Amino acid sequence: MARIDINDLYEGYLKSLVDAGLFRSVTAAAENAIHKQMIEDKNLRFVSISAAIAKGETDIQAGRTVRYTPNLMTEISEKGKQAALAGKPVKSAVKP
Repeated sequence: MARIDINDLYEGYLKSLVDAGLFRSVTAAAENAIHKQMIEDKNLRFVSISAAIAKGETDIQAGRTVRYTPNLMTEISEKGKQAALAGKPVKSAVKP
């Protein structure tokens, strides 16, 4: 089991939640906060994926497509390597 140290401000907040009867312990309050953050992160990933799918569908409908070939990924990778070696910035669409 992990043990963490938190600053006084956060500890005071968690203790106030326990004192208010919302949680049985500081640990339970912290676990709840972490759980909520995990749910928020998951929701943000879904929103991001949904937006990417919608953009892709829009591009397909507008005819902005590239025909797949067996060498397509190799070509894309090579172009990316050459751009990186030339110091060109990474397009925002391909940043993680």
